[in-house]
Amino acid sequence: MLRSNLLVSISELANPIVIVTSAYAGEGKTATCTNLAESLSTSVQRVVLVDLDLRHPDSHLSIGAHNDVGVSDVLFDRRPLKECVQYVELPGGENSAAAASLYFLGTGPQVSNPAELLSSPRTSWLLESLAGQADIVLLDTPPVLPVADTLVIGRMAAGAVLVVDAHTATPAAKRAKDALTRNQTRLLGVVLNRFESKYTRYGYGDGQGYGYGFGYGLGYGTRAASSEGNGSGPDPAP
Repeated sequence: MLRSNLLVSISELANPIVIVTSAYAGEGKTATCTNLAESLSTSVQRVVLVDLDLRHPDSHLSIGAHNDVGVSDVLFDRRPLKECVQYVELPGGENSAAAASLYFLGTGPQVSNPAELLSSPRTSWLLESLAGQADIVLLDTPPVLPVADTLVIGRMAAGAVLVVDAHTATPAAKRAKDALTRNQTRLLGVVLNRFESKYTRYGYGDGQGYGYGFGYGLGYGTRAASSEGNGSGPDPAP
């Protein structure tokens, strides 16, 4: 269903770049993004998955690729784009309908100024170059509320898919949606993750008492950072 709806949306948009994000970390955005990339690659000729979470890259682990080179190398002009994009062979190999249709661009070496780097003209050039070579470009970006990275690149994309964990308090999901809207980033859809029938049929109940652990917060970008919250954390910060 998600794949079909996204394909319809892409056909109506000005460019094929789609952001996949969430309010906070741990809601399943990376798993959703990589699964969507694999699924889309069976329907269109060329899908490029880009890990733009320069603070906490994980997409390469989900997709079975490496992160030795990538976005930071291209943006700093250390390597040409073609040397950083990896072909991802899906189960089925050459006999698969998805053969030679899924490619991956990792973050590359860590940088000290992600938001500043992503706001550079070089990033616009990178995304435009990928869009000119692919049917769909999926961007796995940082969660919206802890940092501003996703909002920085939001206007470069056709729109965003917001992944929401069913345990996330409703206000946090709404704040993430509102932040994207204020940024003029079109919301293409919402994916409700880890939904269980014990919640209300709408998935949230009254938004009270849904404690949620996340690893970004004020310590965003360090794997050791961890805190507990109920979705009332700080607004996006650079």
